[in-house]
Amino acid sequence: MTGFEPARPQDKVIILKRVPVFASCTDEQLHLIADRTRLVEYKKGECIYREGDAADAFYIVSSGRLRIFSQASGEEKTMAVLHNGDSFGEISLLTGETHSATVQALNDALVLQLQKKDFDEVINRIPSLVLYLSRVLSKRLRTREMGGEFSEATIAAVYSAAKGVGRTSFTIALAATLKRETGHEVIVVDFSAAGEGLERLYAFAQAPHLQRESLIGLSAEEAFRAAVCDHPLDFSVLFASELLAASGGEQAIAPLLSFLTNRFHYILIDLPVEVNPGVLKALTQADLMYLVTDAQEEHVIRTNALIHQLQSSINAIEQRMKVVLNMVGQEGKLLPLAEVKQQLRLSVHVTLPYVVSLSGQLTPEELARLLESRASPYTMTVRRIAREMGGLLVGLALGSGAALGLAHVGVLKVIERENIPIDIIAGSSIGAFIGGLWAAGYSAAQLEQMALRFKNPWDVRRLFIFDFSIPLFSILLGIAAGMLLGLAAGPWTGLLFGVIVCVSFGLVLGPLAGGPIKGSQLMVKLREDFAGKTFEDTWLPLKVVASNPVAREEIVFESGSIAEAVRASVSIPGIFKPVMYQGKMCLDGGVANPIPVSVLKRAGAHHVIAVNVFPSSSELAKHRQELQRRRAERDAQLATRSLPFRLFFRIRQELLRTISPMVFDVIMRSMQAMEYQIAEVSCREADITLRPTVPGSHWLEFFNPEPFIRRGEEVALQHLPELKRIARMRSVDNAQHGQVG
Repeated sequence: MTGFEPARPQDKVIILKRVPVFASCTDEQLHLIADRTRLVEYKKGECIYREGDAADAFYIVSSGRLRIFSQASGEEKTMAVLHNGDSFGEISLLTGETHSATVQALNDALVLQLQKKDFDEVINRIPSLVLYLSRVLSKRLRTREMGGEFSEATIAAVYSAAKGVGRTSFTIALAATLKRETGHEVIVVDFSAAGEGLERLYAFAQAPHLQRESLIGLSAEEAFRAAVCDHPLDFSVLFASELLAASGGEQAIAPLLSFLTNRFHYILIDLPVEVNPGVLKALTQADLMYLVTDAQEEHVIRTNALIHQLQSSINAIEQRMKVVLNMVGQEGKLLPLAEVKQQLRLSVHVTLPYVVSLSGQLTPEELARLLESRASPYTMTVRRIAREMGGLLVGLALGSGAALGLAHVGVLKVIERENIPIDIIAGSSIGAFIGGLWAAGYSAAQLEQMALRFKNPWDVRRLFIFDFSIPLFSILLGIAAGMLLGLAAGPWTGLLFGVIVCVSFGLVLGPLAGGPIKGSQLMVKLREDFAGKTFEDTWLPLKVVASNPVAREEIVFESGSIAEAVRASVSIPGIFKPVMYQGKMCLDGGVANPIPVSVLKRAGAHHVIAVNVFPSSSELAKHRQELQRRRAERDAQLATRSLPFRLFFRIRQELLRTISPMVFDVIMRSMQAMEYQIAEVSCREADITLRPTVPGSHWLEFFNPEPFIRRGEEVALQHLPELKRIARMRSVDNAQHGQVG
């Protein structure tokens, strides 16, 4: 264990902002906490604390992975794996008990540590933390007896400000998908008002309702067994609308939910539209809240008012509230998506894509058929929500590397072929280009065909060779020089001289103006490939990374035009003219974050697959040895040839040596050497790093894509068991029986 401080206090604040506990804190409060923490490094295998140790600090993971496990029963049992932004140790501090588990570093890790006395001072000075921590404590205590690995129950409320926005259909779809993705038991508690006919939506013509009197007269177990129903989509349903309708019924909500957490891993609460004490009580008990609305103007206005009402009624509910915009079956006069997002007080967490429905809302039969289609945009969106709730979100980080990054296509081919679920994708430079196309709807096979179109080296070079950045000053200078000489020597001589002056000064001043290549031809090609698509049009969340060298920061694009974001991410310093975005200079994303694992972590990915195409130093050294061997063989063969041939060959070699390496090659290889070092650090946070490297290949070798794509496939197949483990994939037979494989 080594203690040290980051270079700037802001580094701690950035880490703290990722932690859910501190999500509602102001910048002033975050600096207060940062001043009282210290950064501690733990080597792989070191223990932060052991089971039975006294609690003396609160911990936050800055980088690396930690494993929580217990040996209380004599058998080692893993309880959780922590990643950056996760916090731990608070329960023992709050209860005064010794630690109930051991925490060990799975790889080198950095951890922020807040000593007990400082922890007590912080929660006393920031009252909002007390409420959040009390909720965490309540949640942990109520599930302690459940046993098993990763057994903590989650209560999620589904609510809406108006009827007819698809709240119940979303609840059913989420429940069915949660069971299928996680294999854990799921129950929906329907508190919707009696008489709304929602039993039909749950595929029951008539169903028993849980009565408050039955809870009093019978044991909780007997009352539960008499009222619970099994849904055809393999989850349980409990109708409890009378519980809210009865006088004082809200007092039974907390005991009921506590009872259910001992039997189910996920409890979804379908709440009525009304705001009453029972609804507020249920929302207070929930760990998550999905607020469903559609794009009708009246419903958006109501949702906005409801958000304001809940914010004033329930403390710190913003940390738990997620807005779901339902576009299923929506036709007619609707607000544009951008306007909906602008009007709402909270950002839209997810948009359920449009699905044709004869009734305007999904019937049970339509919903069941839709969920059977695993490739439908609706099903994939709901699956992403379920995997997020289940702690299963898998992110794919595609790194930079110019032509070396064509290996990403081979990796994607295996991911598609093996149906490995990817929930979010981020890329830098060539990784942004390939990842963006994949997220925009191109298949891996289509990406391979696009790469093969550049078999002719001229097809790549024509994007740059006639796209030189000639500053306006050079043009004006050329016109002035041409006109002056034209007066003395004639118009044609003046025109020729003006062009020569313009081009000459342009070639000199172009690199001084940010880069000799303007990038307009590349932009035309990107707009053609992405066909005007925006980040909102992708089938999974996409993050494109660029860098701002002035502020030494990364810039993450996640809205607007994908083509413009990719153009910024591929702007190689010293070669391409930088892109200006919101007053910031944007260059190649590889400069700041060549493999954006941290971007995915901040976006909520629980597990990350990183693809690093940069050859290691040992691989390059081995390649150089092979080149030396081949050179020796060639020299031996050359000695047997005629003198004129040997002379011609030597002259050719000398000519090549005088112009090699070219300045572009020096810039790019220097960049890749730097990016390799940064990438190695970034990949430490990934669950697995694929390294489809092709040592000795050239960064501009787009005209020879096959070796890169083939290598990507080979490496992905070699690590296929690990990829499936990270994605928590289950076999079809096990999935049908709800068992974890």
